[in-house]
Amino acid sequence: MLLHLKPEQVEIGMFVDGFDGRWIDHPFWRSRFMVETTEQLARIRGSDVTAVIVDRSRSRMGQDAGDSVLAGDRRKTADGMAPPYRGVERRRGKIFAPLPRERPVRPATYAQERRRAARVIDKSRRAVIDLFGSARMGRAVDGSKIAPLAEAIGDSITRHSRALINLVRLKQKDEYTYLHSVAVCALMINFARHLKLDETEVQALGVAGLLHDVGKVAIADDVLLKPGKLTLRERSSVEGHPLAGHALLAQSSDIPAAALEVCLRHHEKMDGSGYPGGLGDGELSLYARMGAICDVYDAVTSDRPYKAAWSPCDALTAMQSWTGHFDEQLLDRFADSLGIFPVGTLVTLSSGMLGIVKGSAGESGEAIAVRVFFSCDLLAECPPFDCEIAPTTRDVRIMGRASHKFWRFDDWPATVARVLAAGRT
Repeated sequence: MLLHLKPEQVEIGMFVDGFDGRWIDHPFWRSRFMVETTEQLARIRGSDVTAVIVDRSRSRMGQDAGDSVLAGDRRKTADGMAPPYRGVERRRGKIFAPLPRERPVRPATYAQERRRAARVIDKSRRAVIDLFGSARMGRAVDGSKIAPLAEAIGDSITRHSRALINLVRLKQKDEYTYLHSVAVCALMINFARHLKLDETEVQALGVAGLLHDVGKVAIADDVLLKPGKLTLRERSSVEGHPLAGHALLAQSSDIPAAALEVCLRHHEKMDGSGYPGGLGDGELSLYARMGAICDVYDAVTSDRPYKAAWSPCDALTAMQSWTGHFDEQLLDRFADSLGIFPVGTLVTLSSGMLGIVKGSAGESGEAIAVRVFFSCDLLAECPPFDCEIAPTTRDVRIMGRASHKFWRFDDWPATVARVLAAGRT
């Protein structure tokens, strides 16, 4: 039976089955565990959660432990004081407590979510640092500690899909190894939801994003952070990280199959020239193809020791040109999931106009520069003009890519060249 108790009511010997409140408010990386030490007890009682969900059947306090708590609280309620737990009631001498309800995730403005996302990113970064540190010591990965991180990142994306993804892209060079995992997690969750995968798959792919590079703990830092060209031996060491990571995860607990797949296959290519297996188009799963796209996109849009970051539009433009690397149709769907498109893409705007993507804009590349040139209502071109469309822009937004064949722009390359050359700012 599950009981909802106030943090101050929790005692050593109780089995915590969850927390009623925001993930960011409780001090634990896992949400199901036995309270065994005074330190754990102090952290629970000092947290900001509204209630602790206790499984009495798995607690070690005796079968009447919950009854004593409930009986005392019922007496207080009879005296006019509110009970410190919710939903627990007695019926015919028995105690009933409802299962915890799913907490709805409310939409947020871009500015609001960036502030919350910063906290989620910081907490996730510290967790990934601990994860990699444990892996370097040869310890198995505990999947139960990773799932809550993916859930919190997924909640942020639900509130506003662009805030956390844009913010984590601005990582510093010395943070790349750890925040890359957080970024790929966010991209995988956002992509999976855009593809309308089952939410169980979405969460599994979030875990996959956090764990996909865990094999890099086997690579020396001077190789991993080397600014120049790698030697053949160093390159061989780097290319061994998918196998090393897969071996580590295979002996760990509660690791989704999707995470094992993405860890092993995120460097494979559609033409069979990738590693470690040299698999090609017909041999690569959807998860592996998604992982390859998300991994490379975050890598090329991040500052690295050996290169500066590309803007989002430039990154997608380059990735689109790498024949044989990615699933091309899936890459288009990935761009759609971000609302960011390669340079030269025809897009439909909420204003009823068509425009051509010119590239990224704004101080950190969060906006998209579009050359507007055609009215869908009038079915005619208009004098071209430029606009910048940012996540905070309200008057006009990009609805999605449009087909130049549908709109009968027969010589599309020539149309792009003409419109971009004739525009006015």
